[in-house]
Amino acid sequence: MIRSLFKDMLGYLPAQLVPAVAGIVFLPVITRFLPPEEYGHYTLVMATVSVLTVLTSWVSIAVVRFYPACKDEETLKALYGSIFVWLGLSVAALAVVFLSVTLALAQVIPARLFGAMLLGVFLFVLLAVSDVLQSLLRVRRLVHWYTVSTVWKGLAGLGLGIWLAIAWNSGVKGLLWGSILAVALTIPFLWAVSTRGVRFGLGDFSFNLSKEMAKYSFPLAAGNLAAWILSLSDRYVLEFFRGSFEVGLYSASYRVSESSIMLLTSLFAFAFNPLSIIVWEKQGEGTGRRFLEQGTRYFLILCLPAVVGLSVLQKPVVSVLTGREYWEGASVLPWVAAGVFFLGLTQRFGAGMSFLKRTTPYMLCILAAGGLNLVLNFAFIPSFGVEAAAISTTVSYAFLLALTVWVSRRFFRWAFPFGSLIRVVIASTVMGAAIYPIGKAISGSQVINLIVAIASGVLLYAIVLLLLGEIQPNEKRALKQLVASHLPDRFTRASWKKMS
Repeated sequence: MIRSLFKDMLGYLPAQLVPAVAGIVFLPVITRFLPPEEYGHYTLVMATVSVLTVLTSWVSIAVVRFYPACKDEETLKALYGSIFVWLGLSVAALAVVFLSVTLALAQVIPARLFGAMLLGVFLFVLLAVSDVLQSLLRVRRLVHWYTVSTVWKGLAGLGLGIWLAIAWNSGVKGLLWGSILAVALTIPFLWAVSTRGVRFGLGDFSFNLSKEMAKYSFPLAAGNLAAWILSLSDRYVLEFFRGSFEVGLYSASYRVSESSIMLLTSLFAFAFNPLSIIVWEKQGEGTGRRFLEQGTRYFLILCLPAVVGLSVLQKPVVSVLTGREYWEGASVLPWVAAGVFFLGLTQRFGAGMSFLKRTTPYMLCILAAGGLNLVLNFAFIPSFGVEAAAISTTVSYAFLLALTVWVSRRFFRWAFPFGSLIRVVIASTVMGAAIYPIGKAISGSQVINLIVAIASGVLLYAIVLLLLGEIQPNEKRALKQLVASHLPDRFTRASWKKMS
């Protein structure tokens, strides 16, 4: 199963990497034709769309948990029928609420923001449907189809959006129209692939299954809402107390972290979470526990050095990827990166409660952390602005991690890889100390500095890990075999072994 994890991670890699790279590549373009105020408006619309998709996420959560437990055609038909009934009802209700609130605030919010929010209603509906269909692809392990659709949405959404924004001088509305068109074009394809081989109708709706789905998913959806409060509510507080300019500054640097650290944590979650449920359901508690322990170790190896690297290279990263007006927001990068890492580690501890369907305690942990975040935001953002928003988020994520560890161990105990954590910290520290001066002074070009620092850091980190004995012999063999299987035909496995 560990090999399956690596295989799925490679399969999901383009789905996470291409949109993230596109976001990084297009960010300098966006931040050069949109001033911080307008970028702040765009961020507020996307944050609102995000919170509404969080509220419909309970359907996707049910898909991931209950699909592996379907043992025959009838239970599968009941699952599909129930999923799409509840998806339709949830999306319709929330779209009406979104539109009504936007119209009610027409005289209060800026005219440009109002027009953009109206487009956000359409984007929300399309994204909510798309997310559920893609969840079906994930649990059916149709990794390549998932990847194709995600890459298309990421590239086409940004590409079309920027073209519309520049060619038609439509600003934020152009960016939103690009996303709307890209998502709309994927939905027929997603429907055809995700429902293939399953004949179902609305009559297959199951009330009993719906109760199980709601009991399991509602607490996690509420937890996702609290997680939204943790990650995005500070934009609204910044808007209210400090204005759209600081929302834009903060969001640009946050976007850099999302396209790097969040890339790794999301990649890991997309591959690990469905597979861990399958292992638990099919192979039992002992195998599921070992899979969780090993998966956490790999998470540490992948993600902790990225946090360190982004923190020490914060200034060259922001100066390369954003317009000059946004550079003063670079100081939030280390805080945001650390917060995202804490969130990813929290998900590993939450997995044990998901195995046992004990989702309410996890929900309470996230609600408590979300409440703390709101208190800290209202207490410090009015006086300290973007740095207070970043630090408050990190403190709240750290609190969430500590609380989740304490609660989860009451239900499900497993061996955390402390030895690996120590070795990864040592290797990351050595790497960070080495690349810090490279990122500042190797040449007069920030781009060259950044490229050399990243390449040197990856190589040095890998060498130190090997010297510390963290990479085990069976893992070296598995990686060689996996990479060899993805090389072009002219590279045989024999030649790969010879090369290594």
